Amino acid sequence: MNPMRLCHSLCFLLGCALALPAAVRGEAPAVVPETRDPGPFYGFWQFNEPAGDTNVVIIKRGGRLSCFWSGSATAAIQKGSWERVDNQLTARWETGHVDVFRKLGDNAVERDSYEPGASLLNPPALTLRGVRVDSRIPGSLTIRPEEGRPRIEETPDPQAAPALPMRNTFIGYWKVDQSRGLFTRGREPHFYLHLLRSGDAVVVLRAWDLDRSARGSWQVEGERAVITWPDGRRDVLQASGGGFTLASYRARDDLARRPASQSSAEKVAAGDAQRYFDAGNVQQLTVADIRGTWRPAAQTGQQEHIAIEGWGNAYRFPSATGGQGTDPGKWRLQGDRVVISWVDGSKDVIRLAFPDILQDSYRPEQPVTGTPHRTIAVIRTED
Repeated sequence: MNPMRLCHSLCFLLGCALALPAAVRGEAPAVVPETRDPGPFYGFWQFNEPAGDTNVVIIKRGGRLSCFWSGSATAAIQKGSWERVDNQLTARWETGHVDVFRKLGDNAVERDSYEPGASLLNPPALTLRGVRVDSRIPGSLTIRPEEGRPRIEETPDPQAAPALPMRNTFIGYWKVDQSRGLFTRGREPHFYLHLLRSGDAVVVLRAWDLDRSARGSWQVEGERAVITWPDGRRDVLQASGGGFTLASYRARDDLARRPASQSSAEKVAAGDAQRYFDAGNVQQLTVADIRGTWRPAAQTGQQEHIAIEGWGNAYRFPSATGGQGTDPGKWRLQGDRVVISWVDGSKDVIRLAFPDILQDSYRPEQPVTGTPHRTIAVIRTED
């Protein structure tokens, strides 16, 4: 056969073979990611974040998705794109974060979250389970109002620090050590810090008095979070030695110098810390209503009082445990009443009872739902 004709024949046969489907050629077909139809992932998915707020992810057709957080005092929305291969959908957000969703059933998914630049072959930074929600439900999710803090529309300052990324290591609740030797009155071994996605910072149970300045602001500076309080003091939260530390600075101190104090900090879930912040979360009474010293409205034959201080601390005189001074306790507001639990297990309830304010006293073995062993009218004084 003519060599040239033989060459043409071989090329024709090779071209036909390559044009055959992969399955006919005996090869595994290439997997082409789906970017148009999200399949079973389509819709609204709700995740309860460890930071204490709710994340709603909206997976749309055409490779698009978005998400927002409710209950975090921010209305920011993040956008991204997705690819789906069978029962796994990979979302890539504009921030550089990556989420991998896997189906767990018709109405549940598991989400692995990865930091920007992290390999998907490594363990995820966070794994959460989410549930499908009706598209009408996210519309009813609202940002918790900040009572007493009217928002003022301001023109953005081009020289100001950039807006907080909606996902970063620092958002959430932190437990900070403040022990100094023996336990002393008015000082808890730990205080709690909440850094919100909005840039707000809230602290409770801290040794220094923040009753009037318990809310500050924070921003990310490089690899650290800098928290600023209204009185000028600042804290710096950053990774250190496999954990985190919180360094505290006085007003006008240089952050490049040695801090006034430095303590270990541990990130905790909302369920472990939220109750401390709810101590002043009230409906009918406010912290301003109950702060102060409560005495019997009528003479009882002895000097006695209950002092209610900031951030859940209370003291009772005279001591019922045999001491010479006062008994420490913790208070919690519950609508129209404050419930005080004492060190010996006994309780007092100071409640609204128009036209008076009453104090119900319960022995250690008595529940507050039962009958108190004593009820008296009380009045508040500022001393």
